[in-house]
Amino acid sequence: MNKFRTCLLAVTLMFLAIACLSAAAGWNVLQERDPEVRDYMSITFTSPQTGWVVGAASFEDFENPGFVGYTVDGGKTWQKSDIKISADLAEVYFLDEKHGWAVGAKGSIAATKNGADWELQTSKVANGLKGIYFVNKDVGYAVGESDTILSSKNGGRSWKVLQGGQVGAVGDDDANMYNALQFLDENTGWAAGVRVSPSTQSQSALIQKTTDGAETWVMQETEREDILEDIFFLNASLGWAVGENGTILHTSNGGEKWEVQTSGTEETLRSVGFADEMNGWAVGGDFGVGAILHTTDGGKTWEAEESKEKLVKVFVLDGQNVWVASSTGAILQTD
Repeated sequence: MNKFRTCLLAVTLMFLAIACLSAAAGWNVLQERDPEVRDYMSITFTSPQTGWVVGAASFEDFENPGFVGYTVDGGKTWQKSDIKISADLAEVYFLDEKHGWAVGAKGSIAATKNGADWELQTSKVANGLKGIYFVNKDVGYAVGESDTILSSKNGGRSWKVLQGGQVGAVGDDDANMYNALQFLDENTGWAAGVRVSPSTQSQSALIQKTTDGAETWVMQETEREDILEDIFFLNASLGWAVGENGTILHTSNGGEKWEVQTSGTEETLRSVGFADEMNGWAVGGDFGVGAILHTTDGGKTWEAEESKEKLVKVFVLDGQNVWVASSTGAILQTD
């Protein structure tokens, strides 16, 4: 009887958590959690039906923990891609329904040319990669820990280390830890993360811009100490960055000036996306608590809803198709 009550309580708490997720801003729960107890880190879609997730597989796959999943029914069901990756995956990016890339720990990069079959690429680095972005099927960039910035001119068949890439190379020197990037074309892009100064035991929020294809970068002033987790530009002028302590930064001039927007939460915001100049979403949180934020006025005001799940990624295809993934594999979509 005690065992039954314990199981009943666990099931009740699980459905309460799911109810809290569903109630937040009118989201539909497409998947309550991953059936194989996999951890999700990123989600993307190329159409209302076709999408991918990446993360870490269950403990049974400890030798090859990297996980890629795909859906053809809008996120209601997911299939695991048949590829062995010896490291957790942190980010996935698709240029179109065929060309996609994923990055993660140990310098891991995987790619597909048909949306289904994946193969490993050689990054030439061994430290964690956190962000990847391709502007066409040939030209792409990746960023990560220890000052790492990579570029490819042939779809990732070969990667060039533009800077960083040395495991444990920070030492007492200042270093940039990149968590995200976005490019508008082959030349213009931004990277976000944190700049750490071990000698002074300090850090500062980091946003850098390049106009020459990642060869050189210009620091953009943020006047914040928080780690930035994601960055999103709608066009060459309008951009947002999110991170620790509910931080939301906004620019209307390509990053020449960044201003703080009031988020209404103190949770770490891990992802941000906009459908147009007015409508945007940000999500985040930690284990046991999360947040979904929505704005309809370009971020002047944000409506925040708490959830019982750590939310790791929001992907905005358009104003009617927005998905959110939690770390436990819950998938939500806007009503």
